[in-house]
Amino acid sequence: MRKQRYDKGRWQLERERHHIARDIPPPPDQSSAIADVVPSIMKGWGLENRMWEQELADRWEALAGKQVAAHARPGALDRGTLVVFVTHPAWLSELKRYGQKQLLANLQQQFGTRIRGIRLQLDPDAGREKR
Repeated sequence: MRKQRYDKGRWQLERERHHIARDIPPPPDQSSAIADVVPSIMKGWGLENRMWEQELADRWEALAGKQVAAHARPGALDRGTLVVFVTHPAWLSELKRYGQKQLLANLQQQFGTRIRGIRLQLDPDAGREKR
């Protein structure tokens, strides 16, 4: 296999544009897939929890079930306890009695010990109309 050449002028432009310290470009076989790099970047920027919250929101209907997901939404994770906002007092009572254990089991199966408990509460935004 032939050694790949690089354009020094192009590399210099890229170095200046992106503030890269290396004098020569990395070999092509050492490049990383974006999926491998994003988690460490997000953690470095302090956005790891936001990425996790988005993943939870994307999977919420599958984890909670279609009917429950229509009346409940995930909130913040505080020291291992996930706040779940519920739209109506009747749904809150129903979930506390019959659905809380199964929902917690589904969440723990998906996310492991990151979620140790659930706190159900009325959604403060439930009465407001969507604009």
